[in-house]
Amino acid sequence: MKKFSLSLFLKNKPWLHSKEWWKSPKVIVGTLTVFLFLGSGGYYLASSSSAAYLVINGEQVGIVVNEKSGQDLIQSVLEEKGASLGVIAKTHDKIVFEPARINKDEFQPVTEEEIQAKLSTYIEAGAITIADQPTFVLPTLEEAQKLLQSYQDSFNKPSDSNQITEVSFEENVGTQIVEVSPDKVLTPEQVLEKLKQGNIQKIEYTVQSNDSWWLIARKNNMLTMEVLAANPGTTLDTKIKLGQKINLEKVTPYLTVVSTGTRTDQETLPFDVVSKTDSSLSSGQTKIAQAGSDGQKDVTYTYVQKNDKIVSKSIVDEKVTKEPVDQVVAKGPQKTVYVASASRGSGRVSGLGWPLNSHINSYYGYRSGSMHTGIDLAGHLGDPFVAAASGKVVSAGWGGSYGNMIVIDHGNGVSTRYAHSSKLLVSVGESVTKGQTIGLVGSTGNSTGPHLHFEVMINGDTVNPLNNL
Repeated sequence: MKKFSLSLFLKNKPWLHSKEWWKSPKVIVGTLTVFLFLGSGGYYLASSSSAAYLVINGEQVGIVVNEKSGQDLIQSVLEEKGASLGVIAKTHDKIVFEPARINKDEFQPVTEEEIQAKLSTYIEAGAITIADQPTFVLPTLEEAQKLLQSYQDSFNKPSDSNQITEVSFEENVGTQIVEVSPDKVLTPEQVLEKLKQGNIQKIEYTVQSNDSWWLIARKNNMLTMEVLAANPGTTLDTKIKLGQKINLEKVTPYLTVVSTGTRTDQETLPFDVVSKTDSSLSSGQTKIAQAGSDGQKDVTYTYVQKNDKIVSKSIVDEKVTKEPVDQVVAKGPQKTVYVASASRGSGRVSGLGWPLNSHINSYYGYRSGSMHTGIDLAGHLGDPFVAAASGKVVSAGWGGSYGNMIVIDHGNGVSTRYAHSSKLLVSVGESVTKGQTIGLVGSTGNSTGPHLHFEVMINGDTVNPLNNL
């Protein structure tokens, strides 16, 4: 390698030996070139600013002033995503800031909206699991656990008269932490409302031979009114055809709270009505000789309850706190037997069953100055009711204020009446068995709403059904 020689360099550059070497064209051009370069660089630095490109998962999303301002924007987006849930969202996205210089006149920083469109977010939420499947997601695990406890408490009201011994869920229920998008998370209020509404399952049913609205309801463990409600515009009188498609909306609970305990309730002991003949009265005339009054008793029982319904109970103690007083009704010497074709006899019949599994809305006896000759059992339009005992249908049709009614003769002078029916399923002369469906609950005749009016008659006179059921 040759060594550099200054003398040789100067010898080869004769213009440098001149006293006015700086006036040389080459020097002037070179100098101008340097000044132009330095001037343009200075202008570039003066008209631009340092910045950074925001890169999410390898894609340039926009420009930020610097990395810190970019991080602040990302944090603001995460806070906004979780704000409605009271938490801060997170992200698994790869976020990088690349240095850049941007012309000041063209500098347009990236917006939060642009970042939201590219950034994938999640929160660590609390899921309620049913049968090991996440079903409802709440903002935190603590809120999920608290909601389950609140749901249980909504069905259990412990008190001096209600000692609860155990509470559990029938289903396999738990909680776990899950990573989900914020828009998949529900508030505790929203989850509680869904639990109360239940799981609505929509299915299509094909009408089969001999089907009716009440039979379809019975096949699917539904109420007739529920079947009709799922098919707007239909009534019990709407004809259905073989092969026709109808809608069913079955509601099942998401969660079933099972409670066991011991409870004491006060129950009414309805007074009985006793008739006596008063010759001073004309035929068919009656008057109250002695007013009756209901009694009361305390009943203590153990129970198993599922959500808001007691599914089984066992009485452990009964204590009468007030004895009922019979109501004595004086009648004229002649009486008219409503059902002439009914048998007469001893008035004995083995075990009458409840025609409708429901609670009593109105008891037997005088109410508001008039005689209520049976008991009213609460029901929904179209609910099936059954014969209280085996016997022969002696009346089936319109009965004035009774509406559509059925009278069954059970022998030995005992007969039963079923009134206000929306539809009769038996006819006169037909033999029925105990528990056989004979009609559908309705509100025909003198009725304030759907229910079953049930009477027990012995040799033509009504008696308190509760003494015979």
